[in-house]
Amino acid sequence: MLRNFDYYKKWLGKIVWFAVLLICVGMAESKLSRQQCDDLVVKVDYDSGIRFIDQADVEKILTDNGRDPVHGNRQQEVSLRTLENRVKANKLIEDCQVYHDLNGNLVVDIQQQKPLARWIGSSRQGEWRGTDGFYINAEGDFIPLSDRFSARVLLVSGDFFKNKKDLHTEAGRQVVDMIRYLGEDPFWKAQVIQMDVSKSGFVELKTALGDQLIEFGKAENVAAKLLKLRIFYNKVMAADWSRYDRINLRFRDQVVCE
Repeated sequence: MLRNFDYYKKWLGKIVWFAVLLICVGMAESKLSRQQCDDLVVKVDYDSGIRFIDQADVEKILTDNGRDPVHGNRQQEVSLRTLENRVKANKLIEDCQVYHDLNGNLVVDIQQQKPLARWIGSSRQGEWRGTDGFYINAEGDFIPLSDRFSARVLLVSGDFFKNKKDLHTEAGRQVVDMIRYLGEDPFWKAQVIQMDVSKSGFVELKTALGDQLIEFGKAENVAAKLLKLRIFYNKVMAADWSRYDRINLRFRDQVVCE
């Protein structure tokens, strides 16, 4: 009997302790919800070198250009989801988290878009058409240009990108995968300065060293074709990079030069 009493006493103590904990948490949350938003803390991921937006831009977006201020409002009056959706609506922002810290600050954690390439709306001769163009990210989405910052990424051109909203088709994904491959390899990232894609999907690459035009063909078997070109560079062109103007990789197991 005494053993049963000790057992129930032990569990009763745990229940009381848990109830007290819930009450304390509830009181703390109630106090925080009544606390005013003292300051706005904006955290932007500048580690990648991208600087599309700054704190002033975020504050304008967050407050709807000052029409919906957050300073001085109680936390319970601030809809975090509404603020997050408002910030995410900006195409230069990939993700956003909005929350309150224990000091009463409203914290906005921003992840910027990280473009892989920029379509410059150019002709085959590389003539720029004003500010026409957009960035392309790893998902194949088109991102608007920024007046504040120009990302140092691969330039792409050609009719393949015109009149499209994204690159989510199979052919589009192949082009995006090729752009990613060129950007991840240190040699090709330095060597390829522009990628032109025709309406039918044929790729031409313009190079920095040697100033050749590489007729790549479809954006298929990218690694194998570039390995073939790298071997050709090492064995044939190492002594004279200006030896040829055109290099054709479209034929299997062959490199045709002019």
